[in-house]
Amino acid sequence: MTKTLNQLKALVLSGAIVLTTQAVNLMRGGNSLDVMNAIVGMIVIIAICIISLKIKEALPLKIPAFAWASLLGTLVTTPWFPWQEQILGFTGQISSGQVGTVILAVAGISIGTKLDDIKRLSWKMVVVACAVFCGTFFGSAIIAQVVLKLQGLI
Repeated sequence: MTKTLNQLKALVLSGAIVLTTQAVNLMRGGNSLDVMNAIVGMIVIIAICIISLKIKEALPLKIPAFAWASLLGTLVTTPWFPWQEQILGFTGQISSGQVGTVILAVAGISIGTKLDDIKRLSWKMVVVACAVFCGTFFGSAIIAQVVLKLQGLI
């Protein structure tokens, strides 16, 4: 129970940070109804995250919680799910940019706590990181080139 409570605290804190930045954006051009919808949307996202963490703990499979969250999020937003429109309406108020910023900040803190492990990897980590960055960049560029060519846009 303590683990679940700590997970919930972390998710609520992350959600509050996302909502704070989201509220600033919505109040510039939106209205208070958008802010309330964003709050409900964040509650839905937090619920999906908690359920995903519990699924990961309950099943003996070596599947990470984010994969369960992606699967669950996909399932609840498919057209055959009864509350799909409401869930999309609420979660659509939350910008993925704000969520990504919080995720990157938490990842940075997590890496910062493992500096000794990173020091042991030394130059090997730089080589792997460069290979991954280049592969991702060129892979994306090739896919974009092929798709745009097939569509006749270039």
